[in-house]
Amino acid sequence: MANYLALLGWSIAEDRDIFSMAEMVEAFDITRVSANPARFDLKKAEAINATHLRALPVEEFTKRVIPFLARAGLISDPPTAEQRRVLEAIAPLAQERMIVLSDAVGLLGFLFVDDVVIDEAAAAKHLRPDDAAVLDAAAAALRDLPDWSSPAIEAALKASLVEGLGLKPRQAFGPVRVAVSGRTVSPPLYESMELLGRERTLDRLAAARARTERSSAG
Repeated sequence: MANYLALLGWSIAEDRDIFSMAEMVEAFDITRVSANPARFDLKKAEAINATHLRALPVEEFTKRVIPFLARAGLISDPPTAEQRRVLEAIAPLAQERMIVLSDAVGLLGFLFVDDVVIDEAAAAKHLRPDDAAVLDAAAAALRDLPDWSSPAIEAALKASLVEGLGLKPRQAFGPVRVAVSGRTVSPPLYESMELLGRERTLDRLAAARARTERSSAG
């Protein structure tokens, strides 16, 4: 935020928006401060914040998101050993998808609950009656998968949904993503499913499958 606020009346260089406070102190010159009224651009502020967030060492990023997840009741503070294992595994992948630290609650919450809350708009788009076959095929492909790892999950789902059902990736994986995470946007799907584990993943596919039936009946 300090980086962005400094830019409202001053610039470090014509082609540069990102800098540290130490760099600003070194470069600041009062004669280059503009007298024109400044306009707060939220999108630019968010973009600058996202750049700084992604530049954090992953250990520092993990440390900073813990309070947000704890306040939402998703993890304890300090996290349990299992919560920390999941968080440290997903942190490098989540860091690239977040704009502000509070995004962690919506983006990662599904990994720390037993039953995911599915966004209604996502369900309307990806958990329609026609998507039942996708969820059935996904569950069948994963139920007896010998190696529960992200590469094995990816291979099994692609073989079952893309090659087996002849679907395009968006059609194939949209319903699975929504079933697993409750949202259309999530960390990488296969890594998320690996962290969730076989039992919770299959439970969520079954719950989403049941939802398609209710949608059909409605």
